[in-house]
Amino acid sequence: MTTTAPTWTDSLTDALKALESKGPKNLLNLVAVLADYPVSEVDVAAYLAAADENDGAFVKLRIVLAAWDASDSLALLGADGTPTPPQTKERRLAIYGALGLGADTRALLDTRMPTVPRGPTVVISKTFEPWYRTARLARSCVYWEDYRTYLERKHWNAEAIGNLDVSTSQVVERLADPTRETAKRTKGLVVGYVQSGKTANFTGVSAKAIDAGYRLVIVLTGTIEILRAQTQRRLDMELVGKENLLKGQDPNDPEVAKEQDYLQDPDWIAGKFVSHGTALGQPGVVNIERVTTRSKDYQRLPQGLTRLKFHKFDKSKPLNHPDNLFRTDAYVAVVKKEKNTLEKLIRDLKPIKGGLADLPVLIIDDEADVASPDTTNPKSLTVTSGDGKKRTTINRLITQIMDLCPRAQYVGYTATPFANVFINPDDDLDLFPSDFVLSLKRPPGYMGVQEFHDVGADFGGSTRTFGNSNELAHVRSLVGDPETDPLQREVELRQAVDAWVLSGAIKKYREAADSKGKLTFLHHTLLVHESTRKADHSEAADAVRAAWWQGKHASTAGRVRLRKLFYEDFLPVMLARAEGHPIPATFEDVEPYIAAAVAAMTVDGDPVLVVNSDKELQAQQKKLDFDADPVWRILVGGTQLSRGFTVEGLTVSYYRRKAGQADTLMQAGRWFGFRPGYRDLVRLYIRRDEKVDLYDAFEALLMDEEALREELERYQGMDESGRPLVEPRQIPPLVSQHLPWLKPTARNKMYNAVVESKGTAGGFQDRYGIPDVGSPANQRNLHHVGVPLLLATSDTVEKYDYDIDGNRGIVQARVGVVSAPEFRDLFASYEWHPEYREIIQPLTNFLTTATDDGRIEDWAVFWPQPLNGQMVEVPGLGASPVVRRKKRSKARIDYSGSTREHREVAHAIVRGETVSGTGSGVKRGAVLIYLVDPRPQVAGVELPAPTEADIVPLLSIAIPSSATPRRRDLIQWTVRSSEDPMAIVV
Repeated sequence: MTTTAPTWTDSLTDALKALESKGPKNLLNLVAVLADYPVSEVDVAAYLAAADENDGAFVKLRIVLAAWDASDSLALLGADGTPTPPQTKERRLAIYGALGLGADTRALLDTRMPTVPRGPTVVISKTFEPWYRTARLARSCVYWEDYRTYLERKHWNAEAIGNLDVSTSQVVERLADPTRETAKRTKGLVVGYVQSGKTANFTGVSAKAIDAGYRLVIVLTGTIEILRAQTQRRLDMELVGKENLLKGQDPNDPEVAKEQDYLQDPDWIAGKFVSHGTALGQPGVVNIERVTTRSKDYQRLPQGLTRLKFHKFDKSKPLNHPDNLFRTDAYVAVVKKEKNTLEKLIRDLKPIKGGLADLPVLIIDDEADVASPDTTNPKSLTVTSGDGKKRTTINRLITQIMDLCPRAQYVGYTATPFANVFINPDDDLDLFPSDFVLSLKRPPGYMGVQEFHDVGADFGGSTRTFGNSNELAHVRSLVGDPETDPLQREVELRQAVDAWVLSGAIKKYREAADSKGKLTFLHHTLLVHESTRKADHSEAADAVRAAWWQGKHASTAGRVRLRKLFYEDFLPVMLARAEGHPIPATFEDVEPYIAAAVAAMTVDGDPVLVVNSDKELQAQQKKLDFDADPVWRILVGGTQLSRGFTVEGLTVSYYRRKAGQADTLMQAGRWFGFRPGYRDLVRLYIRRDEKVDLYDAFEALLMDEEALREELERYQGMDESGRPLVEPRQIPPLVSQHLPWLKPTARNKMYNAVVESKGTAGGFQDRYGIPDVGSPANQRNLHHVGVPLLLATSDTVEKYDYDIDGNRGIVQARVGVVSAPEFRDLFASYEWHPEYREIIQPLTNFLTTATDDGRIEDWAVFWPQPLNGQMVEVPGLGASPVVRRKKRSKARIDYSGSTREHREVAHAIVRGETVSGTGSGVKRGAVLIYLVDPRPQVAGVELPAPTEADIVPLLSIAIPSSATPRRRDLIQWTVRSSEDPMAIVV
C-alpha cells in the first residue's frame, strides 16, 4: 500500500468529522467545498484501493463507518422503506446511498472495511426518554471526541472504537437529561468481563456525560488505594487532559512542579496525555476541576465543591438550565469505597444542599459488587440511613449521596454481577439496577475463561493437540496438598518459575526479531495465589524465592531444564498459536536472551514482591508502578491482587486458592485480559486433584457466566409498541449455579435471592411431598396424573436384569414413553403438600423451560410390578400393585423413596442406553412411578385392605443429561420482589 496520500484527503478527514455525529450525507460535495476544488469518485476509489491502513483519512473513514454501522439511533431507511438494523448489510447499503457512492467504491469499502455483524452490547432496559441523540448534535462533544482521538493514537481498531461509541451512548441516553425540568434518578449496571476494558467504557461515559451537562462525576473505585490511584491516572491522562491539570500554570515553574502529579511521568513527557487545545475556549465547553489527585484521595476541599452553588450566571434560572449549566465547570472525584473518605465528601455536599437540587450528578461505581450492596441481615441491628432503613456502612453512604442529590444517576460496573442483581428491587433508594442492565460483548483479543477451556469443543474423535485444545496449550496441573506433600510443591513452583523465565526470554527474542518494531514487552509478571492469609503469603514468598535461587537459570543444570521446557512445551504451542509473531526455531536462538530476562527480573536483587494489604501496596507502589517503570516481578498475594487492580504483563499464574463463591473465584482469575504479542506464552498452573479441581470450578463459572448473558440476550429488545419485552426486575432466572458447592456470591449478599429453577443432571430425585393423607388432592393426583402416566406403559410386563456391586437380580416393570410436553403438563398439575412447594417449584420451572427449549424430548415411564404385591382395583387401570414401604405411626409428607434396583434399571434410559420397549434417546428422561398406601399404622392394629381412595401416586424422576450442560446440576437464581409474593426464599 502507498504511504503518500493525495492532498485532498485532509478535506476528506474534515468532512467525515463534520458528518460523524450527524449521519451520512453526500460526501463528494462536502469534500469539494472543503478542498475548494472538485474531487471525483474515481479519485476516491483510487485512494481507497492504495491507501495505507494507518493513513489518517483511511482510519477516520473506517471509524466513522463502524460507528454508523453500530448506531442504534441512526435513522436510515433501507430499500423497502423500513429502518435498517445496526450492523447489517442493509444498514451499510443505506450508508453508501446517503454518501452518494457508486458500485466500485462500495465494493472497495466492503473489501477493506467490511461490516462486522456483531453488536457491542445486550441491553435490558425500562422505557427511557430519547434525549441524548438530539443533545449530542446540539451540545459540545469535545471531551468525547478527544478521548476517541486518544484511542486512535493507541491503535484501537475501528470496530472497537465504534463499539465503545455505541455502548457508551446506550448508557448515557438512559440517564436523565441534565437539563430536565424535574429531577429524575436512574440506576443501571454495566456487566463486562474480568480485566476486559470496563475502565475505558466508564471513561467514555464520563466524557459524554460531561459534554452533555453533568457537572459532578464521582467515580467510586475498589477498597484499596493503589487501585484508586491507578483509576485516577487513567482519567487524568485520557479525560481531564493537560490543560485542566495545569490550569494555565507554567510546568517549568519549580513551585508548580511540586504540586503536579505527572510532570516526571514518562507518558506526560512523551506527550501521551490528552490535550484539548483551544477547544476549551469554545462556547459551551467547560473545564474539568479535579477534587482528588493521584497521590491523594478525597480531602475536604470546600472551594472545589461549594463554589458550584454560586455559579448561576443567570440567577433567575436553576443551575441546570442551559444558560447556567454550560458555563459551569465540571468536577471529578475519584474516591475509594471507604467510610472516612465518603463521609468527608458528604460533609462537603451538605452545605450546598439547596444547590444540589439542580446539580446533575453521575456516580460511577467500579467493582460495584464489592462493598456497595447492602449485606445487612434483616434480623440484625445496624446503623440506619436517612430513609430509616438499616444498611451496611458503604451502602448507607452511597445511598445517602443519592438522597442528597435528587438528580444523581448511578451506574455500576462489574464483571461479576451476582450480588448486584440480588439487591432488593423494591428499595427505591438502594442500588438495584432498576432502569437498565447492559452486558458488554467480549472485546477482540481478550483472553477469558473460554481461552483456557475446551467447553463445547468437538474433536471429532481426533487427538487433542496444542493447536485445537486450549487446555493442552495453556493449562498445567498442580496436584496434591502442599502441607502433606511439600516436595511436590517445590517441583511445581520451580516449573512455574522456569516457565516465567523462559517466556520472558522469548519476549526479549521477539522484541529483537520484530522488524517493524511494534512488539514491546514493558512488563512481565508471575502471580502466585495460594491463600488469603498473610502468614501464608510470607511462607509462599520464601518458597518462591527458594525456587528462584535454586533454579540457577544461568547454570548448566538450569539451561538443561529450560531446554527441555522449550522443546516439550513452549515450541509446540508457539508453532500452533503464535499468530504470526516471531518464533525461535531452536533453544539456541532464545538462549542468549535468558540473561537479559533475568537481569530485568533482578533489577532490585529480589524479584519477589508480597502484596497482601493496602499498606504493603503503598510501601511498594514504586516497584509496582506499571505506569512509571518496567515491572518484571513475581507477585505473591491474595485478595489485594484479585479485585480490580490490573497486573500488567501477567504471563504465568500459579493458583491454588479455593473460594466458595463464584464471584470471588472469577475475580481471582487475573490471568484473564489482553495479552498482545504473547497469547501463546501464557501458562496457568492450577490445582487439579481428587480433593479440589479448581480448573473444573472455573469451567462451571464459564457456564454460569454464559447462562447469565444468554438470559439477558434472550429478553432484550422492544415489543411492537416500542415497550421493553422485560424490565430488569422482571428478568427470569438471572444467575445460574453449575457446581453445588460454588454459590454465586457470599451468603450475606443473598438475603433477597430465591431459587427460580433447579435441575439435577442424570441421577434420580424422589419427589414425595404428598398432601395430607385422605385429602381430595391425593385422589386428584391419582386420577389426573398417576392414571394417565400408567396408561402410557405397555400391557406386557418386562423383566430386566441388574447387577449392583455383585448383587444380581431381576426387576419386573411395565414400561412406556410419553412426550416431554405431556409429562411437563402432568407434573405441573400434581398437587403437593404446602410445606413442599419451596422444594418442588424450582424443579417444575426447570422442567418447563427445558421442555420448551427442546432439551428434553420424551420420558420413559417405569412402573415396577412386585412379584407378590397387594392389588387394588383402580378405575381405568384395573387391578394394580400397591406398595407399603415402612410402617409409621404418624402421617408424614416425606414418604420413603425409590429402590436402588429400580433406579439402576431405569437409569439406563438417561444414560442413552436402549431398554426393551422404549427404544433409546439422549434427550429422554426417566420417571419411576409407584402406587403407594401412605396411611399411618398404630402398633398392633391391623389396617384394613387399601381401596382406591387410599392410594397415592409417587414419582421419582431422572432428568436427561441433555437438559443440563455437561451433565452438571443446574440451579438458577433470581431476586425476591414484592411483585412475586410467592417467591421461594432459600
